[in-house]
Amino acid sequence: IEVIILFMVIPRKINFTQMGRYGSHVEQTYRNAFGLKKSKSIDWLKLNVSLAKRFFGKQGRWAIAIDPSYISKAGKKTPHIGRFWSGCAQSVKHGLEIMGIGLIDIDAKDCMMLKAHQSLSNKELSLRNKTMVDFYIGVIKRYRKELLKLSTLIVADAYFSTSTFVNGIKKEGFSLISRFRDNA
Repeated sequence: IEVIILFMVIPRKINFTQMGRYGSHVEQTYRNAFGLKKSKSIDWLKLNVSLAKRFFGKQGRWAIAIDPSYISKAGKKTPHIGRFWSGCAQSVKHGLEIMGIGLIDIDAKDCMMLKAHQSLSNKELSLRNKTMVDFYIGVIKRYRKELLKLSTLIVADAYFSTSTFVNGIKKEGFSLISRFRDNA
């Protein structure tokens, strides 16, 4: 709980040094907590789903929102760094990308973030004979069990309006709500 409070109160950049400065533990304690093995780490999806249910209520008209977001990042050593589409710049740029997964409450006209999943670079995907769309389907597949408990509807922008993506998520039990692409 302290970490969540720190995320809300730390101004500007959030890192372990800042957490040590503003929190009740030393920097190394926070580093160790985030470096735990998967069995002991925080299940952010489960935590955020419980917070969303508390905020929205136990049941409602819900849909899952997905949206990849570009993050500018210089350097060559950062894992999964590559060239990604930046909607703000309307061009492909060097950096990172995360796929945000959120829960939309249609009646409340609100959305809460459930999970952010870092995208692989195109270079890494080509080594695995995968496309970015295949990767996005894989992310949905990875969190399928938890997401299906919330909704079978996925809301996304026009980029996802391809037969590959629609058929891929349909196999997992989801339906897509989107607009058609300009080239459709």
